[in-house]
Amino acid sequence: MFTVRGRFDGKTIELLEPPPVDEETFVLVTFLEGPLETAAARESRRAVSVAMFSLDRYAGPLKQRLRAGQPSADAPRPFTVGEIMTRKVISVAPDATAAEAIHIMNKHGITSVLVEPDASGEWGIMTMRDVLQKIVAADRSPEEVAVNELASRPLVYVSPEMSLRDCSKLMIDRNIRRAAVRERDRIVGIISDTDIFQVVEERGWGPMPPTEA
Repeated sequence: MFTVRGRFDGKTIELLEPPPVDEETFVLVTFLEGPLETAAARESRRAVSVAMFSLDRYAGPLKQRLRAGQPSADAPRPFTVGEIMTRKVISVAPDATAAEAIHIMNKHGITSVLVEPDASGEWGIMTMRDVLQKIVAADRSPEEVAVNELASRPLVYVSPEMSLRDCSKLMIDRNIRRAAVRERDRIVGIISDTDIFQVVEERGWGPMPPTEA
């Protein structure tokens, strides 16, 4: 976080020195406490919380770094499954219809849904690809097909402590896009290749830190 001096006239903020950024970017200015906030509140008759303005002359290298996904200095890159997994697990009964599962997926904005254990005792997963392949391409009605018929079993499990590198290798080896996260025989989340991709896009990637002996 950087601190720069500025002048507030009750309506706008004038910077008295350029912020340490490169070209066109957005700077978030927050009034936390002190004389500046007091003056702003007095002039506008209300507490000023946040002001945002655009800097037209700054930013090139910063935008390039963000686009390249270089990690932020104050936001350490996640390295384990547990740090980025989706913790809200959505599941359906094996005897639910594909239409019901599709509705749930659409409602929650997800591309897959876990299928609760059937007679085999194994959890499963139904994905959008299953719908395309086994419903649309097969010219079948989703109201007449049970989720259990579409589900892939058994699930592939990973632990919250598994590294993202090892999880990526597992997904490649098993030719899967998602894995269930299990801890003490309980499913606590789900991780997808998209989750890992977003980490690379937002934070970059590089050698993992050495593990302690």
